[in-house]
Parts: sequence; structure tokens; C-alpha cells
Amino acid sequence: MGTVDVGYLMPHRSTMAHLVRQHAYGVGVQGVIQTNGEKQWHHDFNLPSIHAGISYFNLGNTEVLGNAINLTTGLYLPYLKKNGFSFGSQLSAGMSYFSKKYDLEDNPKNNAIGSHINICVDLGFKIEKQFQKHSLGFAIGMKHMSNGAYKLPNLGVNLPYLSLNYTYFLHPLRFLEEPIIGRVGQQAKSWRFYTQLVGSVKEIYPTGGNRHGVLALTNYTHYKFTPKCIVEGGVDVIYNATIVKYNGGNHGKEKNIQLGLYGAYVLPIHQIQLLVGMGRYVYNPLDPAGMWYHKFGGRFKITEKIWANVSIKSHWAKADYFEYGLIYRW
Repeated sequence: MGTVDVGYLMPHRSTMAHLVRQHAYGVGVQGVIQTNGEKQWHHDFNLPSIHAGISYFNLGNTEVLGNAINLTTGLYLPYLKKNGFSFGSQLSAGMSYFSKKYDLEDNPKNNAIGSHINICVDLGFKIEKQFQKHSLGFAIGMKHMSNGAYKLPNLGVNLPYLSLNYTYFLHPLRFLEEPIIGRVGQQAKSWRFYTQLVGSVKEIYPTGGNRHGVLALTNYTHYKFTPKCIVEGGVDVIYNATIVKYNGGNHGKEKNIQLGLYGAYVLPIHQIQLLVGMGRYVYNPLDPAGMWYHKFGGRFKITEKIWANVSIKSHWAKADYFEYGLIYRW
């Protein structure tokens, strides 16, 4: 699949207004796997497609922001599909390389990106028309690129965009009306219990300081209502070594401990789970960023008992840190 994108840098802080110069534009090449209906989850999601590829973006301010090269993988999940036309959600995630980052001497105006390597998340909506061996699509979406406070500054880049894409399939598209393979994994109307261990690192201001570790243990349970709906609740016990440092360092290390309760909606897609959640601290003695926190990310099956987790924890629109974890299913 080939894509052509045009967009603009959206300054979500007043201190980023100087970064906006021109429209951003990009091109990309992706490999696409169109599901054919042989598995039940193909039908659950209206015959989605899977894509992975590379894209190049000129961010509209090459002097300060440079260019971005993204390596991403994702899904197109149609809500509606009829006579070759479809409309649905397009989502992807991966790594982003920025050619320019903040530097106190050489690039002090770049207050958005503090590292060359960042995470890229892309969410949007797409209209597509499929033919026997071709497809044409139009998408509107938002790209977000940042490093989750691993290296400051980390305001991140938000890029609303419009996209045109063309796909050529090596073989004519054929779809099975009935699946050959049934659903895999947890059945609907059932409970599951999990334990997750998370590790991360983050930096706090002033820019250029030391990085500090984060360790978290989460116990959670979820209930699967339907093949596409899981509701989850959990308890987070967090040791965040930046909290005392952020508050001047005049406290004992026990003040780095936080305890939170959260709830989440989880979308299960075959061997993947996508999560959007919100929580509140019940123990947060130094309160560095408010009492409410949020989670957004994905989980990936390794074995029947072991899953991997990559998500971002934030306080509203301010990233706290990335959560890298392993999960055990009881």
C-alpha cells in the first residue's frame, strides 16, 4: 500500500506556537494482509486488514523539528462493509526517528522532542473501496509522537492529517462466508485474573537531569461481556523514584509509593488486547501531578499464561511514563 499524507503541527501548549511554520506532509509504503474470513475473529471485526510499513514525514519546520521516519504496524477495523465499500477505525503504533531533537546549544527552540527515538501512535477513520485486486482509501486521523518522559523535553508532536492510499493485492480478494476456525481464548461471560509487573524509567525537569526508575505491581480482573467487550478493574502499587526528587528531595523514599484503583475498557482482537483506562490514587502523599491518572496501550499474547504489555500512563494530557511489563494469567 502506498500513502500520501498532508497535515499540520497542532501546538497543544502555548509554548509550542513558535514551532508551527508550514504544512506537514508525508509518504509511506506498507505491506497489507487482508483477512479472508477463515477465522471467527475476522467476521467479528468485519474482515479487517493488517498493515506494517515505513513512512517519512516532513513536519513543516525542518530547521527545528527536522523530519520523522516511522516504522509502524496496525489494523483497519471496518464498522460497516457492503459492496466493497467500508468505513471504520484505523490504528497503528510503532517507533519514530526524529532527525532533530532538543539541544541546549544547537537546537534550544525544540521544546517538543528530547530524543531521536520515540513512540508513534496513529488513530483515525478511513473510507475504503475494494476491487478484486486493488483498493482506494481516504483517511483522517491524528499522529502522536513522543518518548513518554524518558528524555526531556517531551511535550510531543501531535499531527492531524488527511491521507490518500492505494493498495495492490497480489491475489484477487476472496472471502469465506463462514469461518473454518472458531474463536480462540477467553469465552464471553467469563472472569479472568492477572498479575502484571511493570518497569520503566523517566526524567524530570530541569532538562538534562538524571533518569529515575519506576516499578509497579498490578493485580486486576476482567469480565468478558461479548467477543469485543471486556471490562477490567485493578489495583496499582507503584514505586516512582521521581516523586521525592520532584518535591525537592526532602522526604523519605517511602513517599515515592503510590496506590491507585482503576477501571478500563479492553478490546480483544485475536491475540491482542487494546486498553483505555482511568484511575484514581487512594494513597499519593506528595501528589506531584494530581489524583487522577490514565492508561492507554496494548497487550500481546506470548503463551497461554504469559502476556506482554506496552502502554503509556499519563495524567490527562501529560505523559508520566511508558509501562513495559509482563503479565501472568492465573
